[in-house]
Amino acid sequence: MDFERWKLFLLVNEMGSLSKAAVVLNRPQPIISRHINALETQCGCNLFYRTGRGVALTEVAEAMLPRVQAMISEAEQIMLDIKGQAGVPVGRVSVGMLPSLRISAEFVAQARALYPEVELHLTEASGGQLAEQVATGRIDLAFVLREPGTVASTEEALVRLPMCLAGPADDPVSASDHVPFAALAELPLIMAKPPNALRMLVEVTARKLEVPLTFSTQVDPLTTQKALVCAGMGWTVTSRMAVREEVMAGRMNAANIVDPDMELLLVLVRSNQRPATLAIRKIARLLCDIARRLPEVHRGDPAPAYLPI
Repeated sequence: MDFERWKLFLLVNEMGSLSKAAVVLNRPQPIISRHINALETQCGCNLFYRTGRGVALTEVAEAMLPRVQAMISEAEQIMLDIKGQAGVPVGRVSVGMLPSLRISAEFVAQARALYPEVELHLTEASGGQLAEQVATGRIDLAFVLREPGTVASTEEALVRLPMCLAGPADDPVSASDHVPFAALAELPLIMAKPPNALRMLVEVTARKLEVPLTFSTQVDPLTTQKALVCAGMGWTVTSRMAVREEVMAGRMNAANIVDPDMELLLVLVRSNQRPATLAIRKIARLLCDIARRLPEVHRGDPAPAYLPI
């Protein structure tokens, strides 16, 4: 069987048009038509109705469509397995990125150069959302935030992230180098709704120190939190990683929280819902290497956003 022609059959059905399939493949339409005609000759029946608006499957083709899809999928998986056994990283790898971790461009560039046959799928979401997607197998790898001492044996802690109090550019409280945790009692805080790793860390610390907190605004997207802080609507407790660019540009202030010092860990988690293919293992190692270099890459920052473990 000519698998390439059957793949073309699936594409033409998906596009609903020979001309659209030709555009996708960047090939002349007469060549596409010739291959489909040859396939119909081989089958001894028409596979498509030609209409003024494109093509539609015949009854015979409609009945065999699921089997053709399964056949092509299995054939492609066999080739992926063969290449994997031969030591060539190949196949799809889905990765979850935190919005505040600005390494996507560097990661994609390196992955393309090192592993050209790996198909990357990137998802950006909060740490809690990414952890859930990894647990359910919707993505293979993801960066999440963990409290020190809560990292599982199957997870990989990469760098320490100092926590800070972030305020607007003209705010005297967050303009200092350090601020005691007790000072948060006087401030309207803008933070994500629980459950959230950072929110939970702040609340647990407040209970231990008997510091009453006021969450004036609960909003999940980090970009919205920062926009409200810049507008003078309140303060937020976050990682220096999350506000590094705004602080460097002079749009926000950030003071490290002390008494006690507060940190979270940047951790790479992996799904156990499907086998760790060679491609997943290689991409995981690349992600870890890039993340571990962050303290050195940003060593010139006045206040470190990343600390080595």
